[in-house]
Amino acid sequence: MSELIIVKLGGSVITAKKSGKPMLRTRLVTRLVEELSHWHASASTRKHARLILLHGAGSFGHPLAHRYRLWNSVLEPDILIGVGHAALSMRELGNRLSDILLTAGIPVVPLQTSSLVRQVKGKVVFGGHALVETILAHGGVPLLGGDVVLGGRRSAIASADALAAALAAHFRAKRILFATDVDGVYEHFPPRRGERPLPRIRRSALRGMTLRAASHTRDVTGAMRGKLRALLPLRGCEVVIFNAKKPGLLADALQGKSPGSTVVL
Repeated sequence: MSELIIVKLGGSVITAKKSGKPMLRTRLVTRLVEELSHWHASASTRKHARLILLHGAGSFGHPLAHRYRLWNSVLEPDILIGVGHAALSMRELGNRLSDILLTAGIPVVPLQTSSLVRQVKGKVVFGGHALVETILAHGGVPLLGGDVVLGGRRSAIASADALAAALAAHFRAKRILFATDVDGVYEHFPPRRGERPLPRIRRSALRGMTLRAASHTRDVTGAMRGKLRALLPLRGCEVVIFNAKKPGLLADALQGKSPGSTVVL
């Protein structure tokens, strides 16, 4: 079976996350899609292109999650109105990304995370494995994003980071690429002046880092701390965290290079 790569495009990269409004960074997304398209076309000719594409919620999801208190809230009509608004906004983001991807010739199939995921006792339970496998088996690229999901009687946030870890574990992906707006993982959060990202991080150091990493108060998925915590259950996988705002780094990571920080699990 051909190697599977999971790429997660961070919400802080593809949207103007701090704007508080649903704003897509169209020019930046188009450049990232060009890098993906070149790799995918080349990989397809060698018949080893298996790609799952994920994206964060950014300014399309986080403001709504805060406005309607959508993390761990008891389901009632007011909360479900918020769930509906969030699902609709995430669908809009997925549709706009899909349009750019399809225009570039990438056979992406957008899927609605809120229809395929439950959260049980804080863990992402994904119910679309057969569907994803069918898309991959025929050369397609499944696209999913972070979303609000239902877990029993409560609403919950299923981050694209947690989804990446769950999919990697099920499909035994050897490599996850986190396209972020920072150069990698630092020893200190936030990094000190002049500090460089850690080039390589092993499991033994990862748990302590999740305790030290600061999370942004507006980021309901936990920012870097949430990202690192989501990785802890994985085995036999490399995770590359890099700055996708810098041209060419996504292409480098797709080709097996390690810009930024590499977490070895």
